[in-house]
Amino acid sequence: MYRITINGQLLHEPDTQSRYRLSAGRIDDEVNQIPKFSFKLPVSNPRYEDELKDRKDIIEVTNTLTSEIEFEGTLLTHSESMGADGHLSKNGVCEGYLGYLCDSIQPYHHYESSTVEEFVAALLDIHNSNVSEDKRIYLGMCNISGDNTNSKTTAYRNTLEEIRVNLIERIGGEIRIRKVEGRLVLDYMEQIGSRSSTKIQLADNIVALSVDTDSTNIITRLIPLGYQLHPEESAERLTIASVNSDCIYLDDSNAIDQFGIIEGTVIFDDITVPANLKTAGQDYLANNNRVRKAYQAQVLDLSTINSAYTAVKCGWTYPFLNEFMSIDEELRVMRRSVDIYKPYAPTIEIGDRAERITDIATRTARLIEYELPKQKLDILASAKATATDLINAGINGYVVVNGNEILIMDTPDKSTATKVWRWNSGGFGYSNNGYSGPYDTAITMNGAIVADFITAGVLRGLEIINGNGTFHVDTNGNVTASSMDINNGNGIFRVLPNGTVQASALQMTGGRINMSTATETYDAITLNCNEWDLQLTPLQLMLKNTSADKKVLIQAGAVYLYNSISDQSPSAYISSSGDAVLHGAITAGSISSQAAIHGDSLLFEQNGNTYNVGTLISALWNEVFGGGM
Repeated sequence: MYRITINGQLLHEPDTQSRYRLSAGRIDDEVNQIPKFSFKLPVSNPRYEDELKDRKDIIEVTNTLTSEIEFEGTLLTHSESMGADGHLSKNGVCEGYLGYLCDSIQPYHHYESSTVEEFVAALLDIHNSNVSEDKRIYLGMCNISGDNTNSKTTAYRNTLEEIRVNLIERIGGEIRIRKVEGRLVLDYMEQIGSRSSTKIQLADNIVALSVDTDSTNIITRLIPLGYQLHPEESAERLTIASVNSDCIYLDDSNAIDQFGIIEGTVIFDDITVPANLKTAGQDYLANNNRVRKAYQAQVLDLSTINSAYTAVKCGWTYPFLNEFMSIDEELRVMRRSVDIYKPYAPTIEIGDRAERITDIATRTARLIEYELPKQKLDILASAKATATDLINAGINGYVVVNGNEILIMDTPDKSTATKVWRWNSGGFGYSNNGYSGPYDTAITMNGAIVADFITAGVLRGLEIINGNGTFHVDTNGNVTASSMDINNGNGIFRVLPNGTVQASALQMTGGRINMSTATETYDAITLNCNEWDLQLTPLQLMLKNTSADKKVLIQAGAVYLYNSISDQSPSAYISSSGDAVLHGAITAGSISSQAAIHGDSLLFEQNGNTYNVGTLISALWNEVFGGGM
């Protein structure tokens, strides 16, 4: 279904007999996020010998059913690895062209009178003047007109971050990159995507569904604040008192009836007119005060087998039906993740996810996750180097010391800061979503450590258990694993989600391994070396040699020999009762015949009948010699 090229040359095609095949590939697309494509290139692919060039190679993923390009962008990082089975592969992570906007910095500038379209065009002009021609992006469609003020300020953030801070966070909207006649264009629209008549419903194309609700954003009494009146003297800001009967807040009566009074502030740094500030506050209440829902679903994209269905696409709206969960509404797909080998089963997220956009911190975290360093360095050294670069780059923040805590932020005011380090008696942590959090990276006073990535030289603990309890190392050293994925930094040890353990070496002293399998024929242990293959199950042990095309099978009570690995019937066997049956020629001294050996008896088989050779020889002896010598 997918044809993938690198710099215009074939990398993967749907033909299962072709050598141009990837071991794995996944497309991740999300509204207002940089699209991503990750892949695994096996050594058997002719492209394996080609040099991969980060930030230069162009990857294109085309849906052969629709002729639509579902991903196009550059190779961001790649690595080479060898698995425990000796197989070589190259792993690549690519990002869409939207990531080019992270490669330019916007200088400090105050745009006093500019429309949304003029502001975006100005940002792109500065971007284009600082990047190479292949990274230049031009303004495409723009239908956003809901700005409350023409005043905007850029402050040394990358271009993508400036669009997020000055536009998307303030007035909404969605962005994307398209290629038009060889040029990259940026569209800034109220909503990207169309409505589909294809229903996503129970008993049809829903495999699994979960719904998360979030009411932490609710503010029922809002105090909107404008620009800072006397920045050199105090933190006092413009309020709406002069246009709101000397009252500085706005009430949402419906929300108060439902949730009670919940006070909060929102700062509009660029608003200098009280009337505009009041309008901005009213708009914020109207758009913000609702319980947000995020749906995550495993669905079937039936368009892959039936043209009557439309494809499941990111940004599109679908009728969503599940009577048991009381869901019957039009919902948008905000995120889609699809395996190139399972295009019929994408994972989608539906709900209020459009306000988030990838920034440089997210990109850096992704580089850590996918092992950015190309050199053959120890993973710990690489993580230390990355951490050092991050810390050295963070010298432009602001340190604020209050009576009970220390703050390090990207702005001097905690009400406007987005990136916040906070340290107080409860612990210390980092938030990428402002002073109130959530704090996704933290060490708290109760001894808990919360983090997305932990890299350590030696990790010691009395007991190890993953979140859902499917992997457990108890205090006695016993390991229980059913399903998870653990991968150490250099890839020589891994526990896969199906419970499979991959390791280059496993050493035990004074211990034991107890395994229980689902069936008696399930391969509990498999050993491979060149043409030799040994498989151990609770029922039997099998030894195969692919070069000689022979196999031996040992079960309780019998040993079976096969002339060919593909044979279903043995050519010979020996049983615990002492019987030995050989179908074929046997040679024992001067005896060569079609025979079968049972214990101490030699049987001769002729025309379907079996004769005891010893009895025949005795009869012949008596006939010739009369029983004597």
